[in-house]
Amino acid sequence: MFAHRQSSKHQISFLPCFIFMFFCGPGTLLFAIEILVPQDVPSIIEAIDAAQDGDVIWVSPGDYAGPIDLMGKSIQLISTSGPESTWISVVGQSSAVKFISGEFSNTILEGFTLRNGTGTVISGRSYGGGILIQNSTPTIRNCIIENNQAVEGGGIHIEGPTFGEVILESVILQNNSASDLGGGLSLASQAEINMSECSLISNTASVVSGAISCDQSTLIVSDSLIANNSSNLAVGAVWVHCDSEAVITDSVISANTAPLSGGGIVISDQGRATLDRCQISENSGGSSGGGILLDSGSDQELQIIRDCVFHNNFAQTGGAHLSVSFNPINLLIESCTFGLTSNNSGAAININNSTPDSIIIDSSIVMGSANGSVVALPGSTFAQYSCIEGMLGSGVTQLDSFDLDPLFTDAAAGIYTLEPGSPCLDNGNPLLPLDSDGSITDVGALGPRTNVSEEFRRGDVDGSGTENIADAIQVLAFLFIPGASTPPCEDAVDTNDDGALNLTDAIALLTTLFVLGDPLPVPFGECGLDPTVDSLTCSTGCP
Repeated sequence: MFAHRQSSKHQISFLPCFIFMFFCGPGTLLFAIEILVPQDVPSIIEAIDAAQDGDVIWVSPGDYAGPIDLMGKSIQLISTSGPESTWISVVGQSSAVKFISGEFSNTILEGFTLRNGTGTVISGRSYGGGILIQNSTPTIRNCIIENNQAVEGGGIHIEGPTFGEVILESVILQNNSASDLGGGLSLASQAEINMSECSLISNTASVVSGAISCDQSTLIVSDSLIANNSSNLAVGAVWVHCDSEAVITDSVISANTAPLSGGGIVISDQGRATLDRCQISENSGGSSGGGILLDSGSDQELQIIRDCVFHNNFAQTGGAHLSVSFNPINLLIESCTFGLTSNNSGAAININNSTPDSIIIDSSIVMGSANGSVVALPGSTFAQYSCIEGMLGSGVTQLDSFDLDPLFTDAAAGIYTLEPGSPCLDNGNPLLPLDSDGSITDVGALGPRTNVSEEFRRGDVDGSGTENIADAIQVLAFLFIPGASTPPCEDAVDTNDDGALNLTDAIALLTTLFVLGDPLPVPFGECGLDPTVDSLTCSTGCP
């Protein structure tokens, strides 16, 4: 039926225009066509088998049998109605979808829910319950990967070298499990991944790293949510180890738990990381490292934590927000706010390192718990232009730093903007970039509270006085229907409080309503002010 790449309309539908693409080497010209499932062929597997490079497979709603192997083809596999109505389900021992034949970024999977995968067995160990990627760099968009399991990489496992980045855009990994490590995602052997606007929610690992394990690999995460993940031993969420590198920006790491140590993020074994403009809150790390645990073992690579906000993290012994081990390290903490810790926590920051000036705290605020703000071995930590509660006797060496009330807007509610008269305004390091108004940078991550004109309810987009499915529909309409007007209260639309209006806002609201039930960032469920400084406005106020 497909021998001559031609058929009746009822078999294979051509694109509206003939599209010519070179895929098979110099001098080889193919028609790119559309294949409809189940209209043209009954199954996804048969459609992939028939497809050639450049083809697009459109899949109608339904529950389709896995496993699916993309067979190294440069094709697009797209559902017509999105992941809420199009599933790939696995019966038996296998990953739901496999990219194991050198696929590149023009091999695209979009709009499916992948479920019930149990991983591909390699040398007696299962990998990648939802997706297995080996030496390939596909693009995966708008997919839900849930209820899969494996020994390693319950949701996704990527085995390198990939020679480029695997792309994940607007992907949800939830309720996946690993009997060893990487409940949501595992990377190994020089794999690379770039994740944007993704959510890793309620994934678990029996041993370590409930959300992500990054081993000898590169992890890039932006505008994403990593929440409610857990392990039975250590590293509730993200583990960057064994000479791996991670860059995490504009993301929320929240409510992740590990009973031994490392609730949110652990960097160890020559791993290195940069965290920029992240919120690290409500994580629990057992004895130490509720928010972040640093045990890199190298002072040759600079670890950077910049413009991040820490709130209500827990560790019993010390380092509720941040714990640093005795192993060599080179750490810069710049323009961060370490707010309140969880009840009964140890010190906010615990530094068990004796290397002189190995930790620099610059233009940051550190509040204290009942057990102290910073507990550091003398000589290890140097603070400049910072506000540190209980600095005297903390072991910190300081320059132009101070111990004064920063005058937060509402620390108990996690609102760490600065009120007028704060000693932290215009008092940061003068060598850092100036603020947008041309003044010296402020101490801390957030600066002054500027959005004081209107209170609002986060998620109440239509102003009805409650948050429900109608609000999520209005967000989607605003984002994707041409000509739709901007809602009068942009702050209400910004459900994840990242200062931007995009698909992650609809996902956050739907997750709160129908998946986790956890509250959105304040103000949620009642009227209040926006705790973060952004360019969004609200002209309507609370109903």
